Amino acid sequence: MTAPVTTAMASAAAPLVPHEVANTVSQTQTALDPFAPWALLVVLVLAAWALAAYRRRVLGPARPAAPRTDLARALTAVALLALPWAALVGALHASPPARWLTQLDTQAAQWAQAVSTPALRRLAVFLSDIGDVLPLAVLTLIVAVWLWRRRQRLLAGAWLLSITANALAIRVLKNLFARARPDTAAEMATSGHSFPSGHAAGALMVFGLLAWVLCDQLDRRWHGLIVGAAALLIAGIAASRVLLGVHYFSDVLGGLLWAGMVLLLTLTIVRQAGRW
Repeated sequence: MTAPVTTAMASAAAPLVPHEVANTVSQTQTALDPFAPWALLVVLVLAAWALAAYRRRVLGPARPAAPRTDLARALTAVALLALPWAALVGALHASPPARWLTQLDTQAAQWAQAVSTPALRRLAVFLSDIGDVLPLAVLTLIVAVWLWRRRQRLLAGAWLLSITANALAIRVLKNLFARARPDTAAEMATSGHSFPSGHAAGALMVFGLLAWVLCDQLDRRWHGLIVGAAALLIAGIAASRVLLGVHYFSDVLGGLLWAGMVLLLTLTIVRQAGRW
């Protein structure tokens, strides 16, 4: 993707998040990156403590454990996502990077340039801004308060802690892999390194978990609409990062795989806790 195309992409639409705000948030994230591993450790310890407290104080004596087949299925699903994630990381850190990975990213960038239109670029900017850290953080807090007021304390805690842990883990992974962004990312407000995509991971974690929460709270007739809308939004946000030239396709794929594992683990823990 060439620089002129990216410049057009960046100026194609008025961003949902003003550039001044986006730049300030990005600079803040980068400044706090050295503390991300410690913050992640605190969140994980807090999650373990909260889960133990929930079992001891709310549920009382332990109930029969969930069938082992349920846990086995969940762990199998996590493993199925972990395998391509490991292959992706291995290909990325090969010296030089694996040929298939380079070809995949190149073909995706060429596709993005080929399908680019002014209308599609405006849509990409809009979707990308929805997946930015500030809108996702606001949505996370709103849903957490809503669940708490409905006395869904297990869900509220799992919602808040798992999304926070995922966001912190992405910052840690970005600094660990330290992959440079595409040259075409220079015209857009970005934060940190390229792999994995924080927008893709955040979108899947927040909107995927939100879809599960809503399906748990609402009548079954709404489930198809909720899941379909969440899937389209997640796919749109993920694709927008490639269309705007701020991520390689493998960055987006890595973010989706990582968040998919975190999401599955979160749902497994919540279901197990509810059956104690």
